[in-house]
Amino acid sequence: MQISTKAYVYLFASLLIGSFTPVLLVLTIGTNAFELFLLASLLSIPVGIALLVKKSKLPALAGLLKNKKRLFYIALAALLSYVPYQYGIAYAEHYISASLATVLFRLNPLLMLIFIPFLLNERLSKSQIAALGLAFVGIIIGVSGGNLSNILSNVDLPIIGLVIMLAVGYALANIIIKREMLDTELYLAGSTFVLTLFYAIFFVGSGAHFVALSAVDIGIIVYLAITNIFSFYMYVHALKVLKTTIVTNTYLLSPFFSFVWADAMFGTPIKIYYLAIAVLAGIGIVIQRKDRVGGSYRSRARGAPKHNFTIFDVTGAFAGSGQGGIGDIVKSGGRVFATKVHKDHAHHIAAMIGGGEYANAYSGSEGFIASESAFVKEILGMQENEAMVIKAGAVQENDAFFDELNRRMQPLQ
Repeated sequence: MQISTKAYVYLFASLLIGSFTPVLLVLTIGTNAFELFLLASLLSIPVGIALLVKKSKLPALAGLLKNKKRLFYIALAALLSYVPYQYGIAYAEHYISASLATVLFRLNPLLMLIFIPFLLNERLSKSQIAALGLAFVGIIIGVSGGNLSNILSNVDLPIIGLVIMLAVGYALANIIIKREMLDTELYLAGSTFVLTLFYAIFFVGSGAHFVALSAVDIGIIVYLAITNIFSFYMYVHALKVLKTTIVTNTYLLSPFFSFVWADAMFGTPIKIYYLAIAVLAGIGIVIQRKDRVGGSYRSRARGAPKHNFTIFDVTGAFAGSGQGGIGDIVKSGGRVFATKVHKDHAHHIAAMIGGGEYANAYSGSEGFIASESAFVKEILGMQENEAMVIKAGAVQENDAFFDELNRRMQPLQ
């Protein structure tokens, strides 16, 4: 299966599972939430370890303890993603409906706009902003029930504010995962230990005691333990590979699926404005899918030269690569950039790669990165009359390479 196809399959599978979880959490009302989530995280540990064994990464779990920086980011991302998504929504559903909680929480893709330009150095295009704007209108419709005057008079504004803050945390977690290129399996396995410790502290601190669980409670615990790993595994894989805004736009459909689940389980009617949300988000996805500029790399360097080409950070496509040293570069914190130029300038690429001055630069025709190159071509929107170049290394090193390529292509076309 091609890298892009696999990523999209994972994305939509995770979307379906993720949209069901908030509805399922309605059944936890009246139970000891700390006990439920503690047991779920405990049960997730062997599932996470089994995933590491399958991927032959179990020794890396012990090595993670020696890398304090990596451990910190894994713990931070785990707490900012799992806790709001599970406990936060479960708490909010004591006061507002699962459908409303889901709509509010799915503001997190829009809130990622706060972080994307600064932490990911990605450029936002006008079409991306328009797509997210459409989705935002859909969310406002959902929150207000089609009547804007209901927003300010809503007695549940404190809970609404809480869920929005949880959405901010979740958005930041997504940015951390992508920026740091956290190893998917290590992140998921490590998060099970982090969450178990977190919920254990609160369980003991709240003075709670273990009580007998119903069959429904046990079912929810098992479901959460499994989806803690596999749903997030699929989501993180898609997030690291695809454009950030494609993933976030797609997840704006989550409330619509939650409405369907809520109707099937509790008879909650699907209202017309629910459908309006799905239509607006769907239009946003189409706009985003056709955009070729948004999500491109934006240099941090002051006075960076204007280039003849658009650069994309394609590190996610090589996150699992063990060939040509690229995989090692990514694991050590390096990035992989790519661009396309007209074939009239292909000789500049050949000269720079063949000159030996720049290491880890590729034309994309190298066989050992064939599958990754095919996906990069899709990201770049390659045409037959265009040539591609891929550069792996430290950000400053990559910037220098593309600045030199730009200089050789002067004057600007």
